[in-house]
Amino acid sequence: MRKRMTTLSRARSEESGFTLVEVAIVGAILSIAAAVSVPNFLQMYAKHELYQATTNLYNRLILARSSAISRNAMIAATPTSAPMGPDTVTFTAPLGPETLPQNVRFITPLPVNPLGFTPRGLSTTPLATQTIQLRSTRDPNLIYSISLMPSGKVTWCRQAINPCLVNERS
Repeated sequence: MRKRMTTLSRARSEESGFTLVEVAIVGAILSIAAAVSVPNFLQMYAKHELYQATTNLYNRLILARSSAISRNAMIAATPTSAPMGPDTVTFTAPLGPETLPQNVRFITPLPVNPLGFTPRGLSTTPLATQTIQLRSTRDPNLIYSISLMPSGKVTWCRQAINPCLVNERS
């Protein structure tokens, strides 16, 4: 019995582990890595959120144009900016509203006339290109633009330009 106890105590004394200093060093390294990566992560998240909102609105405008042609009816999209709530774009029936995420806002002034398509798929404002600009509230320098040409073509780009002439996806 005594021999067995000495064997157990020797086995326990030979167990290896981490010292408090080693654990503290690893904790410091992890906290420095987290402090460096959080701002980049927040900027990446803001870009993703704005990209998603822009592509959703772009796709809804393409759908509105297709719907106007297939239904042989005019479809209009009216962007509204709410002071406290989320910004929305209200499409005429049957499309309904498109609500932007809380951290994506329209840059005012919004177009005076609603964006719209005639039954032939042309813009309802035949002499001017209409542009909507979206901004991230997480990163105010991050602005995307969506333009509706008189021909009915919808384009978007990752810049604050009016009109957005190139559909930039990469």
